[in-house]
Amino acid sequence: MSFKLAKAALGSLLLSSQVLMAEPALQQAWQLDALDQPESVVADAKGEWLYISNINGAPLELNGKGYISRVDREGQRFTRQWLAGFNAPKGMAISKGKLYVADMQVLHEIDLTSGKVSERYHAPHAQMLNDVAAAPDGSIYVSDMLAGGIYRLADQQLALWLEPEKMPHPNGLLWEDGQLIVASWGLDIQSDFTTKTPGTLYQIDPSSQQLKPIATGYQLGNLDGVVSYQKTLYISDWISGALYRLEDNERRTVLQTAPGLADIGRYGSMLYAPMMLDNKVVAWMLP
Repeated sequence: MSFKLAKAALGSLLLSSQVLMAEPALQQAWQLDALDQPESVVADAKGEWLYISNINGAPLELNGKGYISRVDREGQRFTRQWLAGFNAPKGMAISKGKLYVADMQVLHEIDLTSGKVSERYHAPHAQMLNDVAAAPDGSIYVSDMLAGGIYRLADQQLALWLEPEKMPHPNGLLWEDGQLIVASWGLDIQSDFTTKTPGTLYQIDPSSQQLKPIATGYQLGNLDGVVSYQKTLYISDWISGALYRLEDNERRTVLQTAPGLADIGRYGSMLYAPMMLDNKVVAWMLP
């Protein structure tokens, strides 16, 4: 997909996208520019450093130009290419001192102390590994947005954990209260990455693999990132640029940005929003 064409085509969707109970805009804390299609932001365990994946090319291109940036939580101390040599890196998660990065058919494991790749796990049948979530037991879950299904890394083995038939086009992942939360992109993907059926938010019981749609997240949009704050879920819609809040059986639009709002991250009351088509990350203060 050409991002220049996508940006032009998707701009008109802002006028026609579903409007849900709008609220006052969140307060912006800082903005970081000079990025290259930032897709995901994750904070380390102490919230001292943020890691940003940069696709730096087409989302399916194996060009070796993708990289990871690092910046402090104030958006000041910035290393643009903290670690380079990836293809199209997207979602990330941190577990036990390791940064896990989804990169097409590979899940990279990076030692945060040394800043080097310590292991690469391959999923040759995957089409586009997208987001990553870490469970307390050290298991790592990875979504495949295009082929469908969810992979699981356990005992240093990456294997398909949930079949594509059960979960087509999953995107954002979040481990929350013993459940795996999945933000799906939608069904029947078109050439501009819109879908005929909007994506739904699900929760999965990891022991039984039973799926349950979250009522307030039913057919919500083309969903990308999902984070939790004070028992409230925040979900980004890549196509419309909307940030939704799901709370108390209600869903609200708390922020309307431009198309390309990708895999959001959070630490404390700060939400980090990668604006993929605008090459920037914006930090917003949550109420």
